[in-house]
Order: sequence, then C-alpha cells, then structure tokens
Amino acid sequence: MNGSVRLFSPAFCLVLACSCIAVPARAGCKVVDLMPAFWRSLAEGDAAAQLRTQVIDPHPELYNENYVSLPSGAKWDTSIVTERAYVDTHRQETIAAERYLSAHVPAFMAEFRRTFPDYRCDFTFFIAPSFGRMDGSAGLVNGQELIIFAPDVIPRYHKLSDLKVLIDHETLHIYHHQATGVYGASAEAVPTTLEALWTEGLATFVSWRMNPGVSLDIALLQPGIPEGANPHMADIAKDLLAHLDDKDETTYRHYFVGGGQPPGYPPRAGYFVGTLIAQQLSARYTLPQLAHLNGAELRAMVVKTLENLSATPQ
Repeated sequence: MNGSVRLFSPAFCLVLACSCIAVPARAGCKVVDLMPAFWRSLAEGDAAAQLRTQVIDPHPELYNENYVSLPSGAKWDTSIVTERAYVDTHRQETIAAERYLSAHVPAFMAEFRRTFPDYRCDFTFFIAPSFGRMDGSAGLVNGQELIIFAPDVIPRYHKLSDLKVLIDHETLHIYHHQATGVYGASAEAVPTTLEALWTEGLATFVSWRMNPGVSLDIALLQPGIPEGANPHMADIAKDLLAHLDDKDETTYRHYFVGGGQPPGYPPRAGYFVGTLIAQQLSARYTLPQLAHLNGAELRAMVVKTLENLSATPQ
C-alpha cells in the first residue's frame, strides 16, 4: 500500500493519557496517510501520472465517482497544474494540517467515544489529498464507512485551532449511520430533505456542543448563515416541510450545497435549520439519544419544529 498505515485504539490512547486508568482494549480505526506518496509523486517529472499510480489507483474505495471524483485526460493534467501551484505556495500550511491530523486524530476519537460510548471506530480514516474537491467528508462506499480529511484543502477554509469542529462533524456522520442505518454517512447523491436536514443539523449541533469555545458560525463551517437565513426563515421552513420526504435535487441544492441557494438566501441554510431542530430537541434528549432518534417519532418532531419556524414573522 502506498501510504503510511497505523492502527490506533481509542482505549489505548486513554491509557497513555493516564497510566492509572485501565480501559478494555477495543479495535481502533485504521489511519492511512497518503500525503507522503502525494509529495513523492509531485517531485517526479510526470507528477500527474505518478499521482495516479502511487496515490489514486491503489485506493478505488476513496477515489471514485461517488466519493472523491476526479477528472481524467487533459482535464486531470490541468487540475494538477492548478493544485500543484496551491500546495507549492502553501506547503508549510499543508504539511502542518497533515501533522495536526496525524498527531490528534487518536485522541479525538477517544474523546468522541467518551461522549458516545457505542461508537465504533472500525473504519478507515484517510489523511489524503482531495485535489481541491473537499476539506473533509464521511462517506459510505460499497457499504463501507470511511472518512477523508484533505491537508491540501483544509488550509483554504480552516484554522488548525478550529479543525476539531470539522473532525467531530464528520465523525458524527459515521456514528449517526452506525446508530440508525438511515442518517449520517450515506451513498446517496441526493438524500431526502428529512435525511439531509437531520444529518447535517445534528452533526453541526454535536460539533458545536463538543467544542464549547467556538461560535455557531465556526460550527456551521461558514460565517453568516444565521444572519442571512433568519429574515427568510418562514419561507425556508415551509419549503423544507413541503419537500420533507422527497429526494428533490432543487431543494437539496438550495439548502445544503454551497452556491446553489436562491437569490438573497445564504448558502447551506438547511444546516442552520437542522441545528435549530437539534438544539430544541436537546432539551429532552442527551446527545447519544439524539443520535439514535429515528422513524415516525423523529419525523413528527421535525415536522412540528418546521411548522413552528414557518410561523416566524418575516
């Protein structure tokens, strides 16, 4: 395998943190670091071809049209020129992001399990280039859960001091799928509006709660969403409610995809609305209980909250 592979156990990390605590061993995530192969490939004269051979082709579970989708032919060559220019200019920041992930992921997974005791860290955690496609993402590929965090993209959007928020957000997607089999990490390109709303809303709320020093803007992974959404809240809630059980590409693009929003609306307002729903339900449920909500009970509570939001004065 072209990459650095490590197995870590969250329980083992707890023992390291305090040798007086004995914690039963559990299977750990497999961490695959593809950045050393990425840097070696870039150093070659035929970098585009070497990246295919050394990084991409050995990992079809990661680099495919349903997860990290990459161009081919001349478009691939052009994209590598662009991406290489970025990492050459921001090499220090890219390496810092890689080192941060490698150093902190074990402890973060241990902390996550302390909050969610039935969380299973039994998937592959990739520290790998996404070639500009994403900063971090939890996915379900051929029935297997996995996560990628991309040091070549992270410095464009995140300070290292805030990166744990993104890690908790994506890890919650994995756990949410483990807990429900419906929400969280998904293979669906366009989920139902209910699935998108609860998946992203709960992940945002949990990552906000697990990092109490950060603002809601940081938890939403983008500034200005609440201020932009609040004046349109009644209309947004009505639209989400009208398409709640639909796999509607237009609705999904309007409220869950950056740059796809209607004129005058903020991008990804659905993340904010979902966070409001999770925040309201947190008065009745613990974080693990929220992650296990499912079926008609959850749908009824989401509908009720959207109906209340749809009555918000404009």
